[in-house]
Amino acid sequence: ISGLFADSFLVINGNSYHHNVNDYDYCDDDCNNNNWGIGYESYDNKKDLVYSGGTFLDSWNKFSWYIGMGRENEVINIVNWGFSLGIMNKNYDSDKQIITLYMFPYLVLYLSDNIAVRMTVIPTSRIAKGWTGGNEWPTTLFFQYKIRLTK
Repeated sequence: ISGLFADSFLVINGNSYHHNVNDYDYCDDDCNNNNWGIGYESYDNKKDLVYSGGTFLDSWNKFSWYIGMGRENEVINIVNWGFSLGIMNKNYDSDKQIITLYMFPYLVLYLSDNIAVRMTVIPTSRIAKGWTGGNEWPTTLFFQYKIRLTK
């Protein structure tokens, strides 16, 4: 369990950008782009895994949560790419929530050893038609701000 605290970050879940939201029947064409919340992230450097969990306000301005794991790889000295997979609760309407699996790619820009910005790409539902229960959402960029707690 001490490994969960060896290399960790406080994650401030922040803003998002919904691409072409008018092409979808989603959040009444007025999505919440201020997805504030808080999370925790820990790196297992021996297994090259990242564990994460947190809360945020979703596109409908409703409470949501996620818990998962992933992998991150260095592109250049200050930029990493990775993916995260896990479970989250997701609102598909102003009053309809489900718990679902996810797998999202992301990029991280390390502004310093202790501060980073992550941009996660939530792909459009149209790439997985038939797997979304008839629900649709636009491609969304989700930004998180990371502050190192321990190294």
